Amino acid sequence: MLTARRPLFLWFVLALLAATLLHACVWFAARLFAAQGFLAAAEGARQMGLSLFWMVCTASLWLIQGPKNRFHAVLHVLGCAFLVCALGSFMAFSNLTFSQNFEFSLKNMLVFGLVAVPMVVSQVLLALPSAILFQMILLGRPPRLTDEAVA
Repeated sequence: MLTARRPLFLWFVLALLAATLLHACVWFAARLFAAQGFLAAAEGARQMGLSLFWMVCTASLWLIQGPKNRFHAVLHVLGCAFLVCALGSFMAFSNLTFSQNFEFSLKNMLVFGLVAVPMVVSQVLLALPSAILFQMILLGRPPRLTDEAVA
């Protein structure tokens, strides 16, 4: 079972800082690769802020119950990233229907879903490097008690 490293605040801040910076760099590179260089810096900064939500969510889960291994830890992070991205897509569709008078119909939901599902999947895939780094920095094995320490 993995646990958060001690002192918790120091490792939490280091993990958040390193993982959000990596996440911003990945998004910056993705935007440059997609030939949208004029949006790359702004999108990197925006995604850096959004990544804080799923990282804090994951760290909260880990403080309640630590993951069994590093693979499960990465899955926890990606699960929280998926939740945040899916909620963002739901809020975008809600904004279109309620604020901008976009007709709420099955056809419009299908068209929006065809755009939103690949977008959420790509966002989760882009979160993978920062998920790996985040759990590597924040989590560690608890120290083993030796027979001398117990006695």
